[in-house]
Amino acid sequence: MNRELSSLLSLGLLLFCIIELTSCVSYGDIHNHSQKMDVSSLDTHHQYTPKNSTSTHPSGWWNTFHDPQLNELIAVAIQDSPTMQMAEARVHAATQMAEQASATLWPTVDLSGYLQRQRFSETGIVPPPFNGKIFNIGDLGLNFNYEFDFWGKNRESLKSKINEMYASQAELAESQLILSAAVAQIYFELCHAISEVDIAEEQLAVNQKLFQITDNRMHHGIESEIPVKTILANLGQAKETLEHYRQDEALSRNQLAVLLGKNPFTTDIKTKHFAFHHYGVSIPSSLPANLLANRPDIIAAKLRAEAAANKVNVAKAYFFPDINLSALFSYQSIHLNELFTAPNRNNAITGAIDLPIFDAGARRATLRVQYAEFDLAINAYNQTILTALRQVADQVTNLRAINAQLNAQTISYNAIQHNYKLYLARYKQGIADYIQVLENKNLLLQQETEQLNLQTQHIKTVVALLKALGGKDA
Repeated sequence: MNRELSSLLSLGLLLFCIIELTSCVSYGDIHNHSQKMDVSSLDTHHQYTPKNSTSTHPSGWWNTFHDPQLNELIAVAIQDSPTMQMAEARVHAATQMAEQASATLWPTVDLSGYLQRQRFSETGIVPPPFNGKIFNIGDLGLNFNYEFDFWGKNRESLKSKINEMYASQAELAESQLILSAAVAQIYFELCHAISEVDIAEEQLAVNQKLFQITDNRMHHGIESEIPVKTILANLGQAKETLEHYRQDEALSRNQLAVLLGKNPFTTDIKTKHFAFHHYGVSIPSSLPANLLANRPDIIAAKLRAEAAANKVNVAKAYFFPDINLSALFSYQSIHLNELFTAPNRNNAITGAIDLPIFDAGARRATLRVQYAEFDLAINAYNQTILTALRQVADQVTNLRAINAQLNAQTISYNAIQHNYKLYLARYKQGIADYIQVLENKNLLLQQETEQLNLQTQHIKTVVALLKALGGKDA
């Protein structure tokens, strides 16, 4: 019995040592890459102010605008936005799935064993002289298994996962393009709202002066009550317009803070006033080829279609027999002190074949499903191309129309500005009434508002066009 117990302990120690030696097959270095948002971090104050730096992103389409603050905001968004972190997590998952698929091309080796102390029943199925006795049973062995991939099932599955991995990387680039374009759009809207607030405050001041003058004239019997009420209504509308633009400014700040992955209540984004520059975007001579090369959503859709084609080949491989090779090298004994002796070797080599004969149409149905998925992927790819072409065409049309409107509006603005200067000069010479100066100032401010709206539409359309081109200005 002492020899049996000693052998039992020795085998247990051997198993422990083997487990330690094979610790390379572990998960100690595998972990998640994201953390739940710390509530206390939401109280951290973030401030972003206009920069004098000229730093640029090496491949950023937003460098077109030569705006260091925009560059900084987009860089923060790409780094801290949960949207980007989710896209990166999808890339990581797809990469590991490809690695998992690659493992099927290799043989597997496992170590298995067990220790068991058992008393056999005296009247059970165990025959004499073993019945009614207690034995220490041991088994320790290596298991080898390899699937011959004659029909390419595992290889095609790996290709599918690799294509899906590259597709997720393209989708990461698409997420970055969408996020950076959204930051740029909201950033220019914020600059626009700040400038509109200034114009609205000036309009309010002009209307207040008009009201004071006409109200004073009414009390002196020079004017009737009608123009006073008209100007009072305009004054109310000016106040309403001012609050509307202040609301737009606050909402733009909130939206921009969230795009940056920050708390709107503790994020202060100071920006300069809107500064207009006329931007031109050159359209590639071969637009479809350019989009196929540069649009990450088209690249992703193409790779998804290729992955679907690989899955069709996987489904076809199931129509052919599976051939597996397995081997076992082990020791098995009911006496532990004799476990590693030659008579107790338990070795085997097995060649197995799984030949499909009748499955009630299951394999054919699976193949049809994969072909349907392939058709969906192909049509999604085709639709993505057409959508991209339409987006470019729409933005080109919008840009041409806005440029034409800007040219026409510039003529109107210059005419109103000329009249205002004339009335101001005549007023200084005592020829014109100051009310006429203020009324023309109001008209000029309205023209400035219209001009600012068109200029903002121009720059936002340029952003949309660059995004439609895949973030590349050819």
